[in-house]
Amino acid sequence: MAMKIIIVGGVAGGASAAARLRRLDEKAEIVVFEKGRHVSYANCGLPYYAGGVIENRDALLIMTPEKLKALLNLDIRTRSEVTAIDRRARTVTVRELPDGREYTERYDKLVLAPGAKPFLPPVPGMNLKKVFTLRTLDDADRLKETVVRSGGKTAAVIGAGFIGVETAESLTHAGVKTALIEKLPQILPPLDPEMACGLQTQLRDKGVSLYLGAGLAEIRETETGLALRLDNGVELAADFAVCALGVRPETELAKQAGLEIGAAGGIKTDRQMRTSDPDIYAVGDAVETPLAPLGATGIIPLAGPANRQGRIAAENIMGAGSVCPATLGTAILKVFNLTAAMAGHNEKHLAHNGIPYLKSYAHGLSHSGYYPGAFPLVIKLLFSPDGGKLLGAQAVGMEGADKRLDVIAAVMQAGGTIYDLLDAQMCYAPPYGSAKDPVNIAAMTAENILAGLVNPVYPTDLDRLAADKNFFLLDVRTPEEYLTGSLPGATNIALSVLRGRLPELPRGKTIVTLCSRGKMSYFAARLLMQEGFRTLNLNGGYSLYKQIKSEQEAQAAGSQPRQNPAPDATSSPAGCPKNAARIEINACGLQCPGPIMKLSAALNNAAAGSELLVSASDPGFKMDVAAWCSSTGNTLINVTEENRVIRACIKKGTGEIPASTDALNQPAPAAGSKNRTIVVFSGDLDRALAAFIIANGAAALGGKVTMFFTFWGLNILRRETAGPAAKGFLDRLFGLLMPRGANRLALSNMHFLGLGTALMKHVMKTKNVTPLPELIKQAQRQGVKIVACTMAMDIMGIRREELIAGVETAGVASYLADAQYASTNLFI
Repeated sequence: MAMKIIIVGGVAGGASAAARLRRLDEKAEIVVFEKGRHVSYANCGLPYYAGGVIENRDALLIMTPEKLKALLNLDIRTRSEVTAIDRRARTVTVRELPDGREYTERYDKLVLAPGAKPFLPPVPGMNLKKVFTLRTLDDADRLKETVVRSGGKTAAVIGAGFIGVETAESLTHAGVKTALIEKLPQILPPLDPEMACGLQTQLRDKGVSLYLGAGLAEIRETETGLALRLDNGVELAADFAVCALGVRPETELAKQAGLEIGAAGGIKTDRQMRTSDPDIYAVGDAVETPLAPLGATGIIPLAGPANRQGRIAAENIMGAGSVCPATLGTAILKVFNLTAAMAGHNEKHLAHNGIPYLKSYAHGLSHSGYYPGAFPLVIKLLFSPDGGKLLGAQAVGMEGADKRLDVIAAVMQAGGTIYDLLDAQMCYAPPYGSAKDPVNIAAMTAENILAGLVNPVYPTDLDRLAADKNFFLLDVRTPEEYLTGSLPGATNIALSVLRGRLPELPRGKTIVTLCSRGKMSYFAARLLMQEGFRTLNLNGGYSLYKQIKSEQEAQAAGSQPRQNPAPDATSSPAGCPKNAARIEINACGLQCPGPIMKLSAALNNAAAGSELLVSASDPGFKMDVAAWCSSTGNTLINVTEENRVIRACIKKGTGEIPASTDALNQPAPAAGSKNRTIVVFSGDLDRALAAFIIANGAAALGGKVTMFFTFWGLNILRRETAGPAAKGFLDRLFGLLMPRGANRLALSNMHFLGLGTALMKHVMKTKNVTPLPELIKQAQRQGVKIVACTMAMDIMGIRREELIAGVETAGVASYLADAQYASTNLFI
């Protein structure tokens, strides 16, 4: 008698199981019950269909019931919901959704593939008609109809996981102005925060408004659409919203049948996909699976594992004895021009579970730099301190992240180490790779750490080390690179001249070497270690540090999309109009500092007033060229990006590039400089107001504005609530005696035990004068550089974590360097 197998649910896991069963047994009776209208469709393509990137709806329909009947003789029953399982009788109860008719069906073996359902938080307004989810093709149809009907207006996407980010990109592609809301302080939780920074910048650059670290509190219907209130008090309007807060496994049917549920909330199975009932199997988004490489269990709602599990369940039903491998959670995501890929565990998971690990960052190119079209790529490895076993990997870049993560994931799944990656024989030809592939370079970087050839520090450590007088920051970039931005307090000595300047380095301090990407500073660290210096090396480089700081500043400034520099009034709106005199520079395929070096060389040979158009494929060039032009007296007319190539139009100024970049040896500012520096010594309310009114006015006129806060002025920058800083008795006493933050400052005159100060605030309010806290935020939004003096902080017992967000800490050398570029210097 032929075996009868019932499968509950189609799409990835269920459809895969059905197809494999038929290939293994032509005589078996196979019935698939699917609650929805479609049994096999590409649900991963739904966001792109809803936004119009995928135009043809039929392209998402992998198989119809009619095709499956014709090709595989499968009995497919859509719009049929299985409502109960009788394990003793081996029957299921089925309800036909169109008419409500119920019947029972016998089985010999049962496969559960119910999938998962969208998570909807208990927030008022989530059930409104204009709030959508995106799980089925019907969901995508409704959303697409709304997008078309809205005519490209406004949308809010709630949740910045994979589906949320893809939906935000797709809606933006359709011309919808989109806000992306995420309760966590980053998008894409499987990524570590620093690896998400570049993706967040990309979203802002493409016009998406990001609201990070803010959960949804309420949705209200309005005359024109929706009003969304966040838990930080921010309110925004949208024509419609998409809830993309992840999914929860559909386990009700399994629970009613008495099947065992795992600790993570999914159906518990063995490695052959059997449930606690040997005649019932479960696959896909509803099941718990072991997670490689450490063996814990979890729920991984991805199509790849679901398809594999369906195949394995089918083979075991037919007696094959197949075993399901542990899941790495290997995933990839497109974010406009960038790609993010990941496999294994991230730092957050390893730290949370007390698992020891080391980490490394490596920068490479998608293929050989001398072949056109190469793009930068950064790879992060997490590995065991004992033997270098691979624990996790992440990669971000414009091209090539998929290829590299696939290789790393394959080695990781085999239980491999960084040494296996070191020996990986990657295919190489200039259009496809490099003789030393980024995978090999990532492994070499990790091996150097594991072997003790270098002692790493990371971009997130840099601010702390810069404020510690026991460390000496040595920037070994070229002078041209240094002008694209530098760390306050760092000393610039290029690697090429470092050997001749070793006597200038302090023997009593730990030297922290840094460069753009970590390679040159590694060379410097090896030199210094062999010369007897205590040395740490910045792994990941200043470029990753700058990306992190830029993201912190963007979050402090608010949610608005990043705007490109406005064209100069004398140029065409596109910038750099085509003319015979324009100098064109192709720096594509070059990593930092390559594009800046080519630009610098071309400018040295150009006449004042010449226009240059530089093309580069390094995403960091957009920020680098702006900082470099500001530092060298040249004018950045326009920056555009098209087809992943950044083009910057520069007009050569009359100023010369500084011959020295040592912090205290800078040239005087060019005549007419708009740069301003303000030293804020006072902590009085009226003087603080004056300082920030002047700073905001100066910033509005253009130029760089630096505010250097020292002694009593530091109180303006303090948080109103005490932070977690550990402090001694005298430091705590100082803190109690001083006002904490902008709202608690007093007037310098007419204070009258607080009455005069209160009167002043009342008068300001009645006359619509902006209060001090808002003036501070305005200054930050305008790019005013706010610096707290580390020496004064130390004397007064103020710790970095007590200061408001967006404040830098530095010494007097940093202030003097900025002051030398300024035409005006005020002391308040």
